[in-house]
Amino acid sequence: MTVERYERQKLLGKGLMSHVWLARDTYTQKLVALKIMAMIAEDDRRTHKAQERFHREIEIARSLQHLHVLPILNYGYMHYEESYVPFFVSPHMSDGSLADLIKARPPWKYWSWQHLADVIMQAAASLWYLHTRQPPIVHEDVKPANFLIRLEQSTPRIAHLYLCDFGISRWLQSSFSLASEVLGTFAYMAPEQVERRVDRASDQYSLAIMACYLLTGKLPIQAGTNEEYAQAHLHDPPEVPSRLNAERGISPEIDEVILQALEKEPAQRFPSIMHFAQALQQAMLRVEREQASARTERTNPTASGPVLPTKSNPSPIQSRYHELALPLTLDPPNTGSEHLLDEPLPAKPQRLPSTELHHDASYETIHLKNSIPCELPARPRMLSWSPDGNYVACSLYGHAPLIVARDGRVQEIQFARAREATSLCWSPDSRALAVSASGAVYFWDCVAQSLLPLALPYNARALDTLDWSIDGRLALWADNQIVLYQLSSSVLMTQRMAAMLVIPTGAMRSGNVGVLRWSPDGSLLVAGGHNGAIMGWYGKVLASVWRVAEPGQKVNSIAWSPNGGMLAGAMRDNRVVAWDARTRKTVVTWAKLPAMPRGLSISLDEHMTVASAEKRLLSGHPDEAFPSETLPGQLLVAWSPRRSELAALEENRETALMLWRS
Repeated sequence: MTVERYERQKLLGKGLMSHVWLARDTYTQKLVALKIMAMIAEDDRRTHKAQERFHREIEIARSLQHLHVLPILNYGYMHYEESYVPFFVSPHMSDGSLADLIKARPPWKYWSWQHLADVIMQAAASLWYLHTRQPPIVHEDVKPANFLIRLEQSTPRIAHLYLCDFGISRWLQSSFSLASEVLGTFAYMAPEQVERRVDRASDQYSLAIMACYLLTGKLPIQAGTNEEYAQAHLHDPPEVPSRLNAERGISPEIDEVILQALEKEPAQRFPSIMHFAQALQQAMLRVEREQASARTERTNPTASGPVLPTKSNPSPIQSRYHELALPLTLDPPNTGSEHLLDEPLPAKPQRLPSTELHHDASYETIHLKNSIPCELPARPRMLSWSPDGNYVACSLYGHAPLIVARDGRVQEIQFARAREATSLCWSPDSRALAVSASGAVYFWDCVAQSLLPLALPYNARALDTLDWSIDGRLALWADNQIVLYQLSSSVLMTQRMAAMLVIPTGAMRSGNVGVLRWSPDGSLLVAGGHNGAIMGWYGKVLASVWRVAEPGQKVNSIAWSPNGGMLAGAMRDNRVVAWDARTRKTVVTWAKLPAMPRGLSISLDEHMTVASAEKRLLSGHPDEAFPSETLPGQLLVAWSPRRSELAALEENRETALMLWRS
């Protein structure tokens, strides 16, 4: 990484701890947001604390991969204002923040109920994602300014939200101690946060304040100074939303939902932030339907006031929340213990090592040579060699996919939704790439460097995995079905194509890229599910089934040996299992690996190589009881189908792609 890569153009914001610049990435010629830690003059203790927070912000943000979380594209150190300080790079969101949108077009005046509900649900989804990590993450500074936006033209959505600024976010600890300072924005701060405690319910409280502001233009807790806000959050009852804006038509049910999320005690709020958001969404959409059916009559919600819940007269929302049709498995309310801020700032909690892990394995370190390095603009999601072995395609987080040639030349795939791409695969002739992005699969002509006419729509929320057989059959796995298309060069020049076959997968769904794989000869299609099952379909119309593995732990990756004789799967429970494709018998079981395998690939000489979060790759031959070698790399791995060449990420930089020639 060199300093010259990011050319600073305009100072966007300046705080005590950091400066944010609009910068140009000289590698990609794109505008980015460059956040640089600021030194605190003549205060080494506070500078050290700021550096700890900045590093933790980077570590938290780079661990997150979600549709509504702003990704980190790169990070490192740079010279700035006569100091050598850390920095990180994020996409530049030219439409600004939710706070900017509120100022330009006040939602309490102009937004529909549907727009309001959608924005709150997006915010809740991003926070719910943080809360369900292991260990859980609490944002601690939920407010409109910390949601960047991309304006949308569609009717149901006014803007796409991206949660940002993890400067005071933290992992929940199993132990706690008293902090020396209160962190956050006082107007949006939960009572327990004022008392230097933190919990997932704190973010719910802050989101409820934001929701009230979107609805009414006013905060439910009002004060003048930070100290007054702190005391008001601790002791004053919140204002009833319908009384803050009588003209909005806020129903008693909406009042009840928001007031429950604003309870002083975290245990009395909703069990999770998604419970709160969906209860509020239902209440809002109910008002929208009622207003649509009676537009000539508008009830003043302040005439009699809302019916507030009491212990003897519980709110209908309190008795109904468990009946909501939530799309996710909800976490239990975190009421058993309270978590306090601590000084110095905590490191990420380390998972206790299992006594069952294989600790006594010895490895031979293989030193690869003749590498071709390629600096990428963002962290890769997947790597895929072309069938002819001349190119590696990379889908990236928050950036358009790239094609890297064996000599290091780079081609960017450019179309409107390219930066939202999740998965990709090559055509049999290595001339085209199928790319899944935003509800459709698009096709990129790698020779002409242009988008082909054909696009295949899908209805699923996301399409994680797809694969193209040697005889031209493209398989897409979306939700609980695999859809097959017979594609040829002429078909790619048309604008639509009917599916040739649909295979239901029942309870088995994809959860990763790289879990749907055709055998090298195209005779067998294998899928590995989130429930641990692995299924294979073969025959002319794939009517015959091979139940490779029964349900268990999630399948993270599937790989074939280049000759098609062996199929292997990497499992979430630290196992790699391989089967003989002819006899269907298990031939390899690597259990108790030192880390969860994330990626799996098999070389021409049938060495199985496993990638994980460790700063090394593990590799071994099928006749070995455990991997015997380590190779340089991390997270992703892909062996060339034609040569003894390995694509992997540099062990110390996850944005550096290395093409090794053994």
